[in-house]
Amino acid sequence: TKAPASGEAASDAWGPVRIDKLPKIRKTIARKMHESWTTAPRVTNFDDADVTELEHFRQASKADYADRGIKLTTMPFVIKAVAMALRNNPVINAEIDLKNDQIIYKEYVNVGIAVDTERGLVVPSLRQADELSIPEIASELGDLATRVRDNDFGIDDLRGSTFTISNLGAIGGTYSTPIINVPEVAILLVGRSRKMPVVINDEIAVRLMMPLSLSYDHRLVDGGAAARFLNDVIGYLKAPSRLLLAP
Repeated sequence: TKAPASGEAASDAWGPVRIDKLPKIRKTIARKMHESWTTAPRVTNFDDADVTELEHFRQASKADYADRGIKLTTMPFVIKAVAMALRNNPVINAEIDLKNDQIIYKEYVNVGIAVDTERGLVVPSLRQADELSIPEIASELGDLATRVRDNDFGIDDLRGSTFTISNLGAIGGTYSTPIINVPEVAILLVGRSRKMPVVINDEIAVRLMMPLSLSYDHRLVDGGAAARFLNDVIGYLKAPSRLLLAP
C-alpha cells in the first residue's frame, strides 16, 4: 500500500494521525545518531561542579559585558574550562581510526556547541576555543547562536569540532547520557545549576552546583582518563580566576 503523502489525512488502527515529511536536518541527525550508537561503545560519568564563585563573578560582570553588546551566560566559562582541560588531556581531543590502526591526536581545540533550533539540533564549531578569552568566547558564541537560529550559516560552520558541549541548563534537567558526535570521542552535557547542601570542612554549606554528564568512547578513552578530564573541568569552573587569567 502506498504511504500517504505529507499533509494527507490518514489513520492507523487506533485513530487519525498526521503525516509529515521527514526534514533533511532530522534525517541527517538520525543518520549521525545511528552511526554513533552502532560504532562507539559509550560510558557516561556523572559529577557536579561548584559554580558558586563563578556565578558571583558573572552577576557582578554581566552589566559591563552588556554595555559592550555581549550577553554573559555561564556557557563561555564552561567552554573555556573544557578547552583548557582538553589541552591537558589529549586523548579526549583525539579520534580513533581502527581501519589504519591509528590514534589521531588533534593539536587544535574546536568546541562544537549543540544549539536547539525549530528545525532540530545544529552543532556549529567554535574554532581555537583554547586560544580565546572569556569575552571573545561570549561574543563568538552569541554570533554563532544567532546565525544558526536565523539559518544564516554554511556547512563549514558545522565542521571541524573535536569535542561537543550540549547545554540543557536553560531548559531544565540535571543528568543525561548524551550521544557522542562521532568521530569525536567524548561529549559533555551541562544540566541546570541548583543550590544544594554540600559538606565543606565538616560543615554543611549551600552551594550552587552544576550537574555534568560526560559520555566517552570506551574504545579509546578509559575510565581513569575520563575522570581526570572531568576533574579538570570541575576544577576550572570552581575557580573562575584560572579561566580569566588563562592565556
